[in-house]
Amino acid sequence: MSTHATPMSITPEIASHVLHHFGHGGYEAGTFTRHLLSAMDTADPANLARLGEAFPGYAAAIVGIKYDPEGVPALQRMASIGLTCITCGGTSGPFISSYSHTLCEPCHQGQR
Repeated sequence: MSTHATPMSITPEIASHVLHHFGHGGYEAGTFTRHLLSAMDTADPANLARLGEAFPGYAAAIVGIKYDPEGVPALQRMASIGLTCITCGGTSGPFISSYSHTLCEPCHQGQR
Protein backbone atom coordinates (compact mmCIF):
# COMPACT_ATOMS: atom_id res chain seq x y z
CA MET A 1 0.00 0.00 0.00
CA SER A 2 1.40 3.38 -0.92
CA THR A 3 0.69 6.38 1.27
CA HIS A 4 2.96 8.76 -0.66
CA ALA A 5 4.81 9.43 2.57
CA THR A 6 8.04 8.61 4.26
CA PRO A 7 8.88 8.50 7.95
CA MET A 8 10.39 11.96 7.37
CA SER A 9 6.86 13.33 6.87
CA ILE A 10 5.83 12.14 10.33
CA THR A 11 6.34 15.09 12.66
CA PRO A 12 6.59 14.76 16.45
CA GLU A 13 3.04 16.14 16.66
CA ILE A 14 1.68 13.56 14.18
CA ALA A 15 3.47 10.74 16.01
CA SER A 16 2.02 11.93 19.33
CA HIS A 17 -1.51 12.14 17.92
CA VAL A 18 -1.35 8.65 16.41
CA LEU A 19 0.18 7.15 19.56
CA HIS A 20 -2.64 8.64 21.62
CA HIS A 21 -5.29 7.41 19.19
CA PHE A 22 -4.00 3.85 19.59
CA GLY A 23 -3.49 4.11 23.38
CA HIS A 24 0.31 4.24 23.47
CA GLY A 25 0.96 7.62 25.09
CA GLY A 26 1.31 10.76 23.05
CA TYR A 27 -1.35 13.43 23.38
CA GLU A 28 -4.82 13.97 22.06
CA ALA A 29 -5.37 15.82 18.81
CA GLY A 30 -8.04 18.41 18.11
CA THR A 31 -11.54 17.48 16.95
CA PHE A 32 -10.87 17.41 13.20
CA THR A 33 -7.70 15.36 13.57
CA ARG A 34 -9.40 12.91 15.95
CA HIS A 35 -12.07 12.32 13.30
CA LEU A 36 -9.41 12.03 10.59
CA LEU A 37 -7.51 9.44 12.64
CA SER A 38 -10.70 7.48 13.21
CA ALA A 39 -11.46 7.52 9.48
CA MET A 40 -7.92 6.44 8.59
CA ASP A 41 -7.93 3.73 11.25
CA THR A 42 -11.10 2.18 9.83
CA ALA A 43 -10.43 2.80 6.13
CA ASP A 44 -9.75 0.03 3.67
CA PRO A 45 -6.38 0.25 1.87
CA ALA A 46 -7.76 2.14 -1.15
CA ASN A 47 -9.45 4.80 0.95
CA LEU A 48 -6.47 5.09 3.28
CA ALA A 49 -4.31 5.74 0.22
CA ARG A 50 -6.75 8.47 -0.89
CA LEU A 51 -6.68 10.09 2.54
CA GLY A 52 -2.89 9.71 2.49
CA GLU A 53 -2.67 11.94 -0.57
CA ALA A 54 -4.00 14.83 1.51
CA PHE A 55 -2.45 13.81 4.85
CA PRO A 56 0.68 11.77 4.07
CA GLY A 57 2.27 11.99 7.51
CA TYR A 58 -0.82 10.73 9.28
CA ALA A 59 -1.32 7.93 6.75
CA ALA A 60 2.30 6.81 7.10
CA ALA A 61 2.02 6.82 10.89
CA ILE A 62 -1.25 4.84 10.79
CA VAL A 63 0.29 2.24 8.47
CA GLY A 64 3.37 2.05 10.69
CA ILE A 65 1.52 1.55 13.95
CA LYS A 66 -0.95 -0.95 12.53
CA TYR A 67 1.30 -3.11 10.34
CA ASP A 68 4.92 -2.71 11.48
CA PRO A 69 5.94 -4.68 14.60
CA GLU A 70 8.34 -1.83 15.42
CA GLY A 71 5.74 0.86 14.68
CA VAL A 72 4.97 1.84 18.27
CA PRO A 73 8.60 2.29 19.39
CA ALA A 74 9.42 4.09 16.13
CA LEU A 75 6.56 6.55 16.64
CA GLN A 76 7.54 6.98 20.30
CA ARG A 77 11.04 7.96 19.17
CA MET A 78 9.61 10.36 16.56
CA ALA A 79 7.27 11.90 19.15
CA SER A 80 10.18 12.43 21.55
CA ILE A 81 12.24 14.62 19.20
CA GLY A 82 12.86 17.94 20.89
CA LEU A 83 10.92 17.07 24.05
CA THR A 84 12.26 17.34 27.58
CA CYS A 85 10.65 16.03 30.75
CA ILE A 86 9.68 18.93 33.03
CA THR A 87 10.41 16.84 36.14
CA CYS A 88 13.75 15.13 35.52
CA GLY A 89 14.97 16.96 32.39
CA GLY A 90 15.35 13.68 30.49
CA THR A 91 15.16 13.66 26.71
CA SER A 92 15.03 9.94 25.90
CA GLY A 93 11.25 9.41 26.24
CA PRO A 94 8.78 7.98 25.68
CA PHE A 95 6.83 11.02 26.78
CA ILE A 96 3.34 11.75 28.01
CA SER A 97 2.55 15.23 26.72
CA SER A 98 -0.25 17.70 27.02
CA TYR A 99 -0.57 21.29 25.94
CA SER A 100 0.74 22.47 29.32
CA HIS A 101 3.52 19.98 30.19
CA THR A 102 5.64 17.05 29.09
CA LEU A 103 6.66 14.17 31.35
CA CYS A 104 8.74 11.12 30.58
CA GLU A 105 6.84 7.90 31.24
CA PRO A 106 8.79 7.01 34.44
CA CYS A 107 8.05 10.44 35.98
CA HIS A 108 4.42 10.24 34.87
CA GLN A 109 4.10 6.90 36.63
CA GLY A 110 5.84 8.21 39.76
CA GLN A 111 8.90 6.00 39.30
CA ARG A 112 11.32 8.95 39.47
